[in-house]
Amino acid sequence: MDYFTEPTGVAIIGASQDFKTINGKILKYLLKHKYQGQIYPVNPKYREIEGLPCYPSVDAIPELVDLALIAVAAARVPGILRDCGAKKIKRAVIFSSGFSETGSEGKKIQEEIIKIAQEFQMRLIGPNCLGVLNVSTGLIASFSASMELDSIKEGPVALVSQSGAVGFLLFNLLQDAGVGVNYVITTGNEADVTVSEGLAYLVENPSTKVILTYLEGLRDGETFKRTIEKAAEAGKPIIALKVGNSASGQKAAATHTAALTGSGAAYKSYFDKMGIIQAKDSDDIIDLAQAFVPGKLPKGARLGIVTMSGGVGILLADRLEEVGLQVPQLSEALQEEVRKVIPAFGCAQNPVDVTAQSLNEGEEFKKCLKILLESDELDMLIVAITMATGKLAEKIGRDVAEAALETDKPLVVCWSVGQVAKPGFDVLKDAGVPLYHSPARAAKVMGVLYNYARFKNGWKTTVAEKINISRQTKVQNALKESNKALSEHATKELLELYGLPVTKEYVAKSAEEAVAIAEKMGYPVVMKIDSPDILHKTEAGGVAVNINSAQSVEATFNEIMKKALNYNPQAKINGILMQEQVPAGVEAIIGLQRDPVLGTQIMFGLGGIFVEVFKDIVLKPAPLSREDALEVLNQIKGGALLNGVRGGQPADKEALVEILLGVSQLAVEAGEDLLSLDINPVTVLPQGRGAKILDGVLVSSGLDNN
Repeated sequence: MDYFTEPTGVAIIGASQDFKTINGKILKYLLKHKYQGQIYPVNPKYREIEGLPCYPSVDAIPELVDLALIAVAAARVPGILRDCGAKKIKRAVIFSSGFSETGSEGKKIQEEIIKIAQEFQMRLIGPNCLGVLNVSTGLIASFSASMELDSIKEGPVALVSQSGAVGFLLFNLLQDAGVGVNYVITTGNEADVTVSEGLAYLVENPSTKVILTYLEGLRDGETFKRTIEKAAEAGKPIIALKVGNSASGQKAAATHTAALTGSGAAYKSYFDKMGIIQAKDSDDIIDLAQAFVPGKLPKGARLGIVTMSGGVGILLADRLEEVGLQVPQLSEALQEEVRKVIPAFGCAQNPVDVTAQSLNEGEEFKKCLKILLESDELDMLIVAITMATGKLAEKIGRDVAEAALETDKPLVVCWSVGQVAKPGFDVLKDAGVPLYHSPARAAKVMGVLYNYARFKNGWKTTVAEKINISRQTKVQNALKESNKALSEHATKELLELYGLPVTKEYVAKSAEEAVAIAEKMGYPVVMKIDSPDILHKTEAGGVAVNINSAQSVEATFNEIMKKALNYNPQAKINGILMQEQVPAGVEAIIGLQRDPVLGTQIMFGLGGIFVEVFKDIVLKPAPLSREDALEVLNQIKGGALLNGVRGGQPADKEALVEILLGVSQLAVEAGEDLLSLDINPVTVLPQGRGAKILDGVLVSSGLDNN
């Protein structure tokens, strides 16, 4: 990537002296922002442009060139790439559109340029992108109108975007908010270089402290996951705006797990586990970037509010509680310190109301901020200002900026007025103090800073148990041989390999055999159709419970077989599953779903209406640690049912944890051969009595190709 971001020289293919054209703008912006390398315009029409020699062809350039910038019609790009390859240019940014995004003809041209790049060992960014920036060297390899800025504020924020338009929209908003940027990389169609490679470069880059990314989808999940793990280890925050959450990975929608988990849910689950901060829109991503740029994280959840309006203080306190932060009352000793520097009619509790009068009184407001920031009773501070204009606004800005500079605690400003306070806004922006114009936005970013600090302090890589080769072979062979969904009994046989508590059961081939099994097991029994082709057994009339006699067993056997054949005449039927009847308990659902990019996700939720109607589920990427499994149980909204309600006994949560860990290990050992697993329901008995898996279906990834 260094050749893309730090080239010693760039060739602009088709350069133009008309600075209103795309090729003209690329040259214009390189000159305007004082690119430090050599610029080689290439166009047989001109002998020079803006005092620079203009070459008739790439081959005519006398020196070696690191990077080619190409913005010509798509049909001309393959020939130009060959010329660049012959010139030993190893990198090219292709701005041109008209490739795979336009249909089959464009796709053919894109495939051709990929082959040419491979032939010459050349790397490509694009096509259909808006280019690359390295602000520190003046490399403005883009034609975006954002570059019309007289100057670009440099800083520790970098941006990788699959969309050029969105990427430079965000860049422009960052500049407007006073947030400095060092790199922008837009990847477009990703014929070669992907967003994951861009992220990998920035995670390793020492001058980049905060990374923003706009994602529509990922082509190279493994590179992405390795990069995100490095970012977590380095404590380098990544803020992602993820869109286009498709239904990929849901082809096995015969199972509850597949129906409830999709690609969007998989991304959210993975992002949550890996500390990736998720933005909802462009405003959100800019707000979050501002908050992280100072590089200050809170050591706890206690937040102080300094305000000149009691109403705004209350509003902020409400919003802060919603994001999981505390607004503690200050100790009497700290209140006494505060009273010394605020008017007598102010309030020294928390929120601290300094009143409008104190803002005009010399150093008193600044002293108040200093007292609160130096106290060990608070971990962060919000300064909430309402109406202040002109010189007063400028003074407030200076006081806050000085206080922010002298502390290692996060400090943000909520200034809820319009441009009448611009002198104060400008001071804060120049000083890099995060500024928000609504209490909700200020509260939200403080909540995110706190959550990221907790993630950073608690981060550790989850390592799966050692793989049992013998067991892994059995599981993978069973999945490969089935090429479809396994029957309930075949699924449970594999679950038993992991020590999971499946029901005691046998398959009966005839009514007589069913009676003999029931007599041996003891009544009551449950009877089910066992078929890999009938996954929704209840819908097919293939389940009967509370069977209490030999006569009932025989009649039920014949009835279930008849209904099953009517439901699916082509179904392969293994027989009737004779199963122990388990006492009532709390019903849960546990599942696995393999996302094609991010890998396997584990799902947990309460069964019955909770999963069908409320979709009360939690996802976690595999593998799980014991801490992850316990967290899963506490994250669902209906988790209180596991603790016992209205005098009911608590459920055996430890038994559930063991099942989750066993399922996690199954996910690791099954690997890509598994598409999904649905364990539904698991009956969780009272504490100390364990749990039982009543039903389950494993789906082979072979089904994905059918």
